[in-house]
Amino acid sequence: MKYCPQCHKEYTEVWITFCSDDGTILVDTGYQPAPQQPFEGSQRPPYTPPSEQHTWRSPDPNAPGAWVNPAEQPAPVTPVWQPPPPPAYPKQNQSQGLAVASMIVGIISLIFGTFCFGPIPGIIALVLGLISLSQVKKGLQPAGSKPLAVIGIVTGSLSVLVYGGIMLLAIISSIFS
Repeated sequence: MKYCPQCHKEYTEVWITFCSDDGTILVDTGYQPAPQQPFEGSQRPPYTPPSEQHTWRSPDPNAPGAWVNPAEQPAPVTPVWQPPPPPAYPKQNQSQGLAVASMIVGIISLIFGTFCFGPIPGIIALVLGLISLSQVKKGLQPAGSKPLAVIGIVTGSLSVLVYGGIMLLAIISSIFS
């Protein structure tokens, strides 16, 4: 058994080396208490709610007398100075290049592509328009370029459909002639 020389509190646990009240190193008396019998029936110790149980924390466990009651701990110090936020960089000017290219190639494919270039300009307009729409959704292009991309997709699709219809008519006319 151990006891505190200042407050004379007794401890039966072997592992305790400091007084939980004042942090003084405990003195060993050499007396070993008799082993406790298991509790039977109504001989149980009184219940202590967790709000009344003491928890102790030591900022430095090797320093004697350094035990601090959690209620008596100093409040954490918040720094007065804090670094400034990073500077706000202006957004780069986002271009509508793909959307404009899709629209122009789509209109050209609808006017000239069907007879001169075949379905290639229509397919190019369709691909450029789809890429531009996906970039608008990701925020890489401004939202104002969405109508231009849609015009490019529609005109490119119409060009490919017109070319497909002309080719279908040519095949049918060659079969029946």
